[in-house]
Amino acid sequence: MKLSVITTVKNEFPWIGYSIMAAEPYVHEFIYTVAADSDDGTIPLLRYLKSKIGPKLKFRISERYVFDPLDRKAYNQAFNDAIEQAEGDACWFLHPDMLVTQGAELKGGPLAWWTNITSYAGDFQTEISKGRAKRWKTIHARTYGLHYFGGYGSQNEDFYHSDITGNAYKHYGEEFSKYPYPVANSGIAIDHYCELKSYSRRLEKMKLCLRAQNPGFPDARIAEMAAIHPRVTLEPAKTAFGTFEFTKTDRKVPEVITRYKEEFEQIKKEVAYA
Repeated sequence: MKLSVITTVKNEFPWIGYSIMAAEPYVHEFIYTVAADSDDGTIPLLRYLKSKIGPKLKFRISERYVFDPLDRKAYNQAFNDAIEQAEGDACWFLHPDMLVTQGAELKGGPLAWWTNITSYAGDFQTEISKGRAKRWKTIHARTYGLHYFGGYGSQNEDFYHSDITGNAYKHYGEEFSKYPYPVANSGIAIDHYCELKSYSRRLEKMKLCLRAQNPGFPDARIAEMAAIHPRVTLEPAKTAFGTFEFTKTDRKVPEVITRYKEEFEQIKKEVAYA
């Protein structure tokens, strides 16, 4: 089964190159919609990677789409246009800060598959042992009216099959038996490094999520909530956001990072000196 990775991208230089190279052996294509105001080296890196892996990497730099969780129409359209462009049998929302550590060949039958996720915080040796889902339903067959719906980080952001789900946008998390279509284990394992980003980036992303989830809250309240979220503070806590625990491991830096780090950093230096 051919997989098409689709996602929106803005300022993902620290991870997207490793994400692409780790997933490249297992996917048919990458389809990215890239914000035109990305200014951290993401765009030059994608151009460089396209020269390495060729037409498998497809991206467009867009000023049309608004990367704002409150503009769901534009956000969803970016994903749904990518679904329309996809050539694969299934679409996969692989975040730019996710690295495939174990690939697998999917077989037909189910309409959706979950990937097995290990999330890290602060460094490569600290696992988020509680507070983050271990299984994410991120791969869907490109059939039965597949489309994307939901604001960035909103509770019902997900793939939907309109021929089956109609206009109902219910997300059941890891309770896969509740979905009105079969969901299977992909066998794919992934490391997620969202919380290895800088404090300022973690804080800003959390504000975006909380605004999408609480559109009526004033900015001051959103900022207050974001500042104490365990995914921002990286401190174990029991809060309204759930219980978060962090466990030290003997995890090593993934080989794909050590292999390409110097090469990718050189791209950024060349852009800075241009």
